[in-house]
This record gives sequence, structure tokens and C-alpha cells, in this order.
Amino acid sequence: MEIHLVAKDEVEAQGIRWIVESHLTGVRLILWQTIEEFESGMHSQQPEFVILDMDGWTDDSERMGVLLKQRGIRWLGISSERIFQTAYRALCFRAEDVLFRPFSSADLVRHIQQLRYQLRNDRRSLSNNTEEEDTLAIDYPDFFLTERRHNSPITMVAFLTPHYETLPLVYDELQRYSFTGKNQIFALSDFILCVQETKEVDVYKEEYQAFLAHWKERMDEPLAIIIKTATSDDSLKRTYHQTRQLTRQIFFEGYDIILAESQQMSSQEMDPFLTPLEQRQWIEMLEKRDTKAIRDWVEREFLTFQQPYPDPEIVRIRLTSVLAQVRRHMKSYNLQNASLEAIYHEVFQQIVHNPVIYRIVKELLSFTTSLLFQNHEQLQEGPRTLVEKARELIESNYWDAQWNLSACADALRINKSTLSRRFAAESGHSFRDTLHQVRIREAKRLLQETDLSLEEIARLTGYSHQTYFNAKFKLLEACTPLAYRSGL
Repeated sequence: MEIHLVAKDEVEAQGIRWIVESHLTGVRLILWQTIEEFESGMHSQQPEFVILDMDGWTDDSERMGVLLKQRGIRWLGISSERIFQTAYRALCFRAEDVLFRPFSSADLVRHIQQLRYQLRNDRRSLSNNTEEEDTLAIDYPDFFLTERRHNSPITMVAFLTPHYETLPLVYDELQRYSFTGKNQIFALSDFILCVQETKEVDVYKEEYQAFLAHWKERMDEPLAIIIKTATSDDSLKRTYHQTRQLTRQIFFEGYDIILAESQQMSSQEMDPFLTPLEQRQWIEMLEKRDTKAIRDWVEREFLTFQQPYPDPEIVRIRLTSVLAQVRRHMKSYNLQNASLEAIYHEVFQQIVHNPVIYRIVKELLSFTTSLLFQNHEQLQEGPRTLVEKARELIESNYWDAQWNLSACADALRINKSTLSRRFAAESGHSFRDTLHQVRIREAKRLLQETDLSLEEIARLTGYSHQTYFNAKFKLLEACTPLAYRSGL
């Protein structure tokens, strides 16, 4: 595309040339210092678009305005004179708009982009020689019920915002925006879908970047654009399904971006639940109130995903597994006042509904850090009995084969004989028996929920030797661990 600029200030003209040619592909700017030079150049080729300096309007300028109007040449005025006469001349000679100095490079580029798209549409309409509807004759059932293929290559574009109540605004802006080629816009429950004729990649990039910039100027609301080009073998239903799958990437990459995929990407496999080893690690971090270790673990686990991404719903389940460890800690230390409960449920809702993972991680870490500080205060002042404190320590340390009555007494700052006597008197069970009951309870859970070997389960539940583990298990459950796993 050629743009003709008529301006007396050579420095400004060179600046405009640099802006246009560096921001737009396939555009060349031709400079004219006088109207006479421009008119002589028009004899060889009529320009598609003209930028005219309107300062110092003369009879020659008047003649040029008449010429542009008669030939239907689109033009944009620039001026330093914010007066009625400037606006009136632009209106009389059908200028597209007037930019008053000082104007930003973004305003100039945006005006040229809009006119460029309109010119493309005009040329497409002229080449058809027949009046056709500017739609692709696609309907909602084509996305869900039929296996229909379109007779020309199409591309589906999804527009997403984090708040569904803003989707009507996106729909209205898309209806008013001038895209090249045929297109249809569909309102869905969680995004707006635009189906267009497939064009070159450069055209996509320009059009959607321009729309994103246009949106951000008008709305203080994040927007993501997902582009999926259909292959010749894809039905509309399949392409729609693939487009919907691609929208999941927003969970990992956030908003105010444009993502274009020509092929469907597979999902990364991941375990949605914490392993026994990870559970033990969380017990340790929470017990030690090691907020740095917790932050490092969470950020490493949830903020380092790369393509192909896992299913966001699986990631959400894994996040709830982490929150379950925090919940266990809350119960162990009786941290269940109304305020903490409300925050806990809010974090749970964030995990389930928040559309971007880094926001979920931020809320989870903030809650956990705040909880551990409160935990510290309650450890110093909480009105719990000696047995309750000892039981909490057993729940937190059962997995450690070296942990025993002496370690518990040291943590509680009490003589171990006193602890043993008072624990048995107040609970009705010895400290040692209670510790083994907790260990075997956890062993039963691992036997039912995992495929770990008996040796590994013994180690994870605080038994150094599998033989000793088998003997204790049989004593308390009246069957061997293997028989328990088999359901015999």
C-alpha cells in the first residue's frame, strides 16, 4: 500500500515516514513538499490514501481538496490550528479525520490501519461484481451438532475476559469494528467467538493487535485473543472444540495477549494429588512455619509450567490437595475462628473459579503465611490441654522413625516421665500405643489409596523395618498389610 504525504516541514515528514513504515508492514510512504508536485505525480498513478498538511490553506489547497473529493480518494488532515475553519474544510472535502498537533504515533497508526482495512474491503467488494452478504452462513448448531465443513478456509477467534459480565461489551465492540473479509460473531457463555475467512498471518497480527489496542483505550478490562486456523479436513464442530481447548492456555499465560495456533496441542499429564512424600514435606514445612520453603515449593510447582500445558482442572485439583494440607494444620492447632474460616473458603473459591493461576497462587501464599503467624501466637497462648498438644505433635511427627516420647517431651518442655503418666491418665491410652495407632491409621490409608510397596509404606509411616511394621499392623488390625490391601 502506498500513502502520499503532502507536507512542507521536511523533518516532520521524515518522522511520519519512520512511524508508518516501522509500525505497519507492506506500507510505503511517498513524500511531496508542494501541492503542485503531488498533482503532477497523480497523473501517473492515483493514490489510495493521502495525508495532507492543512496549515496555511491556499487556493491550491482548495483545488486539491476538490480533486480528492471528486476522485473519491480517502485522506487524513494534520494541522496545528484548532479552529472552526480547519474542521469545516475537512468536513466539506470529506476528510476521514483531522489530527491536531501534537498527535501521538499511536493515533496516526490507528487511523491508517482502520483505513487500510476499509480499502481492502472495498477492493474485495468490487472484485466480486455482485452484492454478497458479509457473513459466512454459519449457525450455532454447526459448532455442537453437525460435522459440516465450510466451503472455504476459515479461522475461529475467541475473545475472553476474566469477568463474564463484560462479554456483552466485547460483543458490541466487535460488531462495530471493521475487520477485513467475511466474518460472523457468536455470543457464548464464557467467550465471544468470531469466525472469519482465513487470511495471511501478517494480516491477523495487525488486525487483532489493532483491536486489542482499541479495546484497551476504551475499557479498563483485560482481554485475551485466541486464534485457531482450521485445516481442510476439520469440521466446524472440531475446529470449535479445538478453539475451546486452546482457551485453557489463558489459565497459565494470563490476559492482554494474542495466542495463535495452527495445530492442536496435546495436554501434559500430571498427578492431581500430592504423593505421600509430598504430604510429609508439607507437614514439615507447616510445622516449622517455614514460609520461604512453602513459597519456593508452590512457585516451583505451579508457576513454571511450559507447553504443552496440563489440563487446568487437574491443576485446580492439585491446588486443593495443597489447601487440604493447610486445612489439616488448621484443625491440628485449632485455628478455626470465624475470620480464618471465611478466608479459607474464599481461597477455595479462588482455586475453583479464578481464571489465572498466578492470582490463585498469590491468594494461597498470602493466606498460608497469615495463618502461620497466627499459629505462632496461639502456640504461645492457646488454652489447650497437655494431651491435645501431645496428640497434635504425634499427628505432625508420626512419619519420623526417630521421633518418640522423649522428643515430644522436649518439644513440650516437660519431663518425659511426667508426660507419660499424665497422657495415660487423661487419655486412657499410653503415649506409645497412641503413636502406633496413628501410624497404622495412616498405613491403612496408603494401602487403600496407593500402589506403594509395603516397604515404602512402612518407611512413610515411621517404621524403619518392614518386619516390625507387619507385626504391629497385625497386632492392631488382626490381619497382615497385604491381606488388608487385598480386602481379605
